Amino acid sequence: MSGDCFDGISRMIGPPGLEPRFDPEPVEQVLGRSLPRDYVALMRAYGGVVSTVEDSYLLLTVEGFEGRDPAVVVEEGNYAVYYLAEGVPDFRFMGDARRVGTAWILSRDPYNVFRIGEVFGEGLYLFFDPDLGDWTVVLGSGDLWWHFPGGVCELLVKMTTGQVDLPYAEDGFFFGTSFRQDPRLTE
Repeated sequence: MSGDCFDGISRMIGPPGLEPRFDPEPVEQVLGRSLPRDYVALMRAYGGVVSTVEDSYLLLTVEGFEGRDPAVVVEEGNYAVYYLAEGVPDFRFMGDARRVGTAWILSRDPYNVFRIGEVFGEGLYLFFDPDLGDWTVVLGSGDLWWHFPGGVCELLVKMTTGQVDLPYAEDGFFFGTSFRQDPRLTE
């Protein structure tokens, strides 16, 4: 994890609370993999982040884990991907000729997909990329995914500085925006 990216997001959101908001261990046991350090740091510090621009938003949150079985939360979060995977031989990436076989997507030992939020109503996932051997970020729409080969904090920083544009949004849509803690977690 690049400390610079976490620090950049942290400056936007403000100081985190003193109490950690997320315990990754039960989720990692279910996934069969360690979660990316930047994602864990962000969720521990804030429990979730949100950015609202006009009527659209980006939301990353661990709100659904509180008091629930992590295996159920992971399965429910991944349901849309699993449902789509049953009808296609592979998943594709926008602007990339690679294809990832459905068996990789459907794997549960270990898990290779983990829903962490949404953007414009589309699922935002951590995806264990077989070519990189590490978690990356994908924005799913059917079996065609937009792929960001870095971490969550890096993506958020690059969105706000205009270095990365998300699909389904006008160029520069999130440029200059800031993120704040998920308000459901501060009530």
